[in-house]
Order: sequence, then C-alpha cells, then structure tokens
Amino acid sequence: MTLWGRIVAIFRREAADVKEGLSKAGATLDAELERKQRELDAAPHERVDMILEDIEAADARFEELEAKLRESTAEDTGDN
Repeated sequence: MTLWGRIVAIFRREAADVKEGLSKAGATLDAELERKQRELDAAPHERVDMILEDIEAADARFEELEAKLRESTAEDTGDN
C-alpha cells in the first residue's frame, strides 16, 4: 500500500468513528428532548412522580459509587 493509500485509509477510519460518535450523540439528544417534552406535557402530579424517580436514580448512582469507593479503599488498605 502506498503512503497515499495509508493516509486515505486512516481518514476513512477516523470519519467512520466520528460518524458513529455523532449518531450516538444525536440519539442521546433526541432521547433527552423527548424526556423534557414529556415533562412539559405532564400534569403536576405526574411531574412530582418524575422528580421522585430522578431522585431515586441519583441516589442509586451515589450508592453504587459509594460501594465502589469502599471496595477500592478496602483493597488498598488490605481490609478484605
């Protein structure tokens, strides 16, 4: 393969990676916009339920992080 062919192949791979990343970002943005629209269209009692679900999800993420940190700390100190 010539130098030019290698350069073209590199750019094609990079372009494919960028395209994949942009399509993932687009899908994420679409999902977030749909969620926000559902929140705007929801009745007040439904919004409260959505907020409570968000709080529960955040709590679960923090608990997961706390468990990982405790596990990591226990491994570092040899407290297994």
